Amino acid sequence: MQQVFETTLKSRKLISELFQKYSLEQLNKIPEGFNNNLIWNIGHIIVAQQVLVYKLSALPMMISDAMVEKYKNGSRPEQDVTQEELDAIKQLLFDTIHKTNLDYQNGLFEGYNEYTTSIGFDLKSAEEAMVYNNFHEGLHVGVMMAIKKFI
Repeated sequence: MQQVFETTLKSRKLISELFQKYSLEQLNKIPEGFNNNLIWNIGHIIVAQQVLVYKLSALPMMISDAMVEKYKNGSRPEQDVTQEELDAIKQLLFDTIHKTNLDYQNGLFEGYNEYTTSIGFDLKSAEEAMVYNNFHEGLHVGVMMAIKKFI
């Protein structure tokens, strides 16, 4: 599992570089032909990881229900993210993974409510959710790479 966490951290480091390269206005821009923007994708991967790993394990998430609503599957950006929200997302990008690793090391993930993802992956444990999360993040990194070309 340590390799899974290392992969997630590498993914998150790549994503965090967007904060240095793009302004808040650029992070909020939805290019023509897209349904979302860079910051929505970042918020979405945080929400997805928390729901897939914590909520389905019946453990408290590090994020609010409002954040889940804003970035859940099927949602779209309805208003620009503020600097305050951006700062919170920056913090959560790494804090969520560090806490997940610590919680995993401490054996907190005992039960799991099995779940089939929207693309057909059957998740039967928190460990499977953590592995799938890397695949899911990879999909969104690809979307972000495409969006970057148009902002």
